[in-house]
Amino acid sequence: MQEIIVIRTSDPDGSIFRSILGALQGKDVQILHATDLKPSGLTLGDIEIFPEQRRVTKAGVEICLNYGEFSILYCLARYPGRVFSREQLYNAAWGEDYELGTNTVDNTIWRLRSKLEPDPKHPTYIKTVFRVGYKIEK
Repeated sequence: MQEIIVIRTSDPDGSIFRSILGALQGKDVQILHATDLKPSGLTLGDIEIFPEQRRVTKAGVEICLNYGEFSILYCLARYPGRVFSREQLYNAAWGEDYELGTNTVDNTIWRLRSKLEPDPKHPTYIKTVFRVGYKIEK
């Protein structure tokens, strides 16, 4: 069984941390110091995507995205320039087979554009590839 222990304390001289390390000496442990962890994110102009927190900001302001919106945006943003079909995006977001005739992906893209694009009618980031699907341009 794997256990994770998180300790948060004010320890100006490091004595608490050293005593914890002493107690763990000889044990099979991995120590990660929170200040060493850098958040990894994707950047599209003034849009930043933080997958670990499922968080998106635009010009430093947090944008609220629902589950499907975030999942589709993240799928597109990981591979800029790559064209994804509606079926691929639906599967990436919801892990289900796409039903022909549904406009769920198109509606989700429309909502994403209205939240992220400077002019949703003339998108800068999320591009439509006629008769194929969608892609992100950096």
